[in-house]
Amino acid sequence: MKPHRASPDTEASLIRVIQNLSQRKASPRSRLALSIGDDTAAFRGSTGSLTLLSTDALVEGIHFDLHYFSPEDIGWKALAVNLSDIAAMGGNPLYFTTSIAVPPDKPSTWVRKLYRGMLRLASEFQVRLIGGDTCASPQGLFLDVTIIGEVKPSEMVTRKGARPGDILFVTGELGGSAMGLEMLRRHSRLAKRYPEAIHRHLRPRPRSLVGRFLASHKFASALIDISDGLSTDLHHLCEQSRVGAVIDAQKIPLPGSATRLAPVLAKTTLDYALNGGEDYELLFTVPAKLRSRIPPKIDGVAIHEIGWITKEAGGCSIIKQGRTEKVSPGGFDHFIVGRGVEGGQI
Repeated sequence: MKPHRASPDTEASLIRVIQNLSQRKASPRSRLALSIGDDTAAFRGSTGSLTLLSTDALVEGIHFDLHYFSPEDIGWKALAVNLSDIAAMGGNPLYFTTSIAVPPDKPSTWVRKLYRGMLRLASEFQVRLIGGDTCASPQGLFLDVTIIGEVKPSEMVTRKGARPGDILFVTGELGGSAMGLEMLRRHSRLAKRYPEAIHRHLRPRPRSLVGRFLASHKFASALIDISDGLSTDLHHLCEQSRVGAVIDAQKIPLPGSATRLAPVLAKTTLDYALNGGEDYELLFTVPAKLRSRIPPKIDGVAIHEIGWITKEAGGCSIIKQGRTEKVSPGGFDHFIVGRGVEGGQI
């Protein structure tokens, strides 16, 4: 693609590049019948499974800043957030498509790097790019990914299954992505000293195998990924299940670097864990009778008990230093300026 215009020849060339990259990373377990190059892709469905479909858009200036995102980072993250959606249903990811609008200052070599980052993650999770669309953008990059997965009807986990008395768990650590983002935005000279936090923001790791484990063992009664922040996504889960929740501040897992980062952060580390967003960890509930069956780690990812479900529909609280306080959704809202970088799932 030439730097300052988009023509059928340059678009065709870009599509061929993407097609070639995709074919090199093709999964051997593919049920693909028709791939990139036609008006649609086609794949063979699995008997007795539900098809899962999710889409997320990344917009320059809203979801990423090219001052600190490399093209490989953008490609990785665009797919990662979609893989996280499939994980939050307990499903297996299969295929994905991309729609990309490229500004005139981005040459084809830059776009190629973006897809290499995306396909590196795709190869690791055995999910295949099967099509999409390319066009020019007057300014700013736009990238939309639609992912297709599957799950057995008996294993699908939604946000609606939590019941009073269930135990609340989260995977991994919370707040690292938001802390990393603040370092990149406000303390760029110091950012390199905290690679773990930076990496959590630029290249999050979807918890696909954890989601599958919980679903296949039928441990989780409700499940959601933490994209908008613990406080907001907890409310999402409670609203859908028509329950309330209590969480213990001391049990919320913080990143190992949180103590070292605290002196330069604008807010408390707990605030980042509650409201930061973009951690892409899993928040799930488990019936009390199954509590002891949840292992301390799944696929090497630590599992933490942080609270319990109550009868008070929509009422979420947190215990801090022996006192119970209400928790309001303080994470990202896509239509409130300045509250974060993630978008909401429709």
